[in-house]
Amino acid sequence: MSRRARILLIGYRRFSELINAVLPEYAADAEVVIVESVASGSVDYHALVREHRPDVVASAGSNAAYLEATLKMPVVAQPVTDTDVVDALARARRIGAHTCVFTYAQQPELSERIFDALGRLDRQGLRHLRYSTTSEAREQLLALAAEARASGRAEVIVGPSYVCHLAEQQGLPAVLLYSKESARRLLDEALRLARSRSTGTAEAPGRFVIHSPQMERVADLARTYARGNAAVLIEGESGTGKEHIAREIHRLSDYRDGALVAINCASIPNELFEAELFGYVEGAFTSSRRGGRVGLIEEANGGVLYLDEIGEMPPAQQVKLLRVLQERRLRPVGSNSELELDFKVIAATNSDLRAAVMGGSFRDDLYYRLNVFRLALPPLRARREDIEAIAEHYLAAYARAYAVAVDQAALLARLRGPFAAYDWPGNVRELQNFSERIVVNLAHGASPATLDLASVLPELDCGGTPAAGLLKEQEYRAIRAAMEQFGGDKTAVARELGISSTTLWRRLREMNYAGGAALAASERHKNSNISRG
Repeated sequence: MSRRARILLIGYRRFSELINAVLPEYAADAEVVIVESVASGSVDYHALVREHRPDVVASAGSNAAYLEATLKMPVVAQPVTDTDVVDALARARRIGAHTCVFTYAQQPELSERIFDALGRLDRQGLRHLRYSTTSEAREQLLALAAEARASGRAEVIVGPSYVCHLAEQQGLPAVLLYSKESARRLLDEALRLARSRSTGTAEAPGRFVIHSPQMERVADLARTYARGNAAVLIEGESGTGKEHIAREIHRLSDYRDGALVAINCASIPNELFEAELFGYVEGAFTSSRRGGRVGLIEEANGGVLYLDEIGEMPPAQQVKLLRVLQERRLRPVGSNSELELDFKVIAATNSDLRAAVMGGSFRDDLYYRLNVFRLALPPLRARREDIEAIAEHYLAAYARAYAVAVDQAALLARLRGPFAAYDWPGNVRELQNFSERIVVNLAHGASPATLDLASVLPELDCGGTPAAGLLKEQEYRAIRAAMEQFGGDKTAVARELGISSTTLWRRLREMNYAGGAALAASERHKNSNISRG
């Protein structure tokens, strides 16, 4: 197995915060060191490279250009897209009417046409300034701040991290130009370059380990279904990798320059559905935010809308969603006009939607709207040839992460029998968590021969193949133990067990654990749990 890629990220505070927000997705693939700095001659970046020995350096804007000219190694620059600009301006407009966007002059992917078009729509409130160096950006910002103070006009600054920092120093509100999706694209490109340096070949990132013909077929279909704007329905148990496939489709699609906006359909309270998905204008209702709010569906315009747990959406919400998908138009709450939209839809479910249609709990017209292309992800127990390869991948990754020397051959020989006998209710996510637990125990002095699997992995029946009822009871025992261990923190419990929050709620209801149904209802009402791409 190859080691994790080493990436050195250099940037200012908001840049590092944005990168940190997506880093957990890359934990098994990359060892990332973040240095908060504005690239200049006052910092010895050669010393930083010698200290951290990265495969690749990553930064943004003028920082990236300075580092590329200074260092004799690959430097990846964070991309900024038209969608980033529009989304950032939408956020800025909620703060104030007058906006100034700062961009680095040498970013070829960001054309002037987007600012020309936006300027025609907003002649009085939008300005665009380009800079070539950080000192030039500072001079422009100081002049703008002085002008704003003299005129009494509130100016909202949109720009990269260092510009936002300068604006805050001058008492001006600031909005970061970059998005989480552009952060992922930066890390993906850094991984690709790091791997190509270590192997001498260009290896694309994507984090599935595929050894079975079933998953090869899924990967091939995903590449085909990514083309065009037709909807894709992904079906599979919790932990099989539905969101990963959705991200791959987005990356390969015609909508890759737009955002991937993920919505957990099981967690949106009915009374908040329209406001969250459709947005609203100022004054739409009593507690509406000043300036209104852009809805999640509008945020996906030009990109991909990922509807997770679509089978859990109540019928009343299904009707409202169907109209938007049919007409590709929506009307924000309280608005007198409709917005035209262009996006690709990916829906995912761990339930049998066809059976739900037959049973009357899911609309047939919405089902056929979503089920243009269907991808069925097989559970891990149905592709057992993948188990050892995936285990090897994660054991090696966590061994590197915890700096543990592991005898892979001896460890896999010890695990082969119990892993083959296990039914894997949590699928790949559960196998990943098992691997981390094993490595942590090895870090505390155990060896493959002395590892106490009964205590480290109580879910396994190490004495033989468990019956279905015993498997369920083992799962219940693991949930009870985890609920006690984490004091009822269901997010932590789901993460520890490698299952989704929805699956945990379902199991708690089955167990009647401390009023599991009430727990689920209160949790859904309390947390909308919506992840934005």
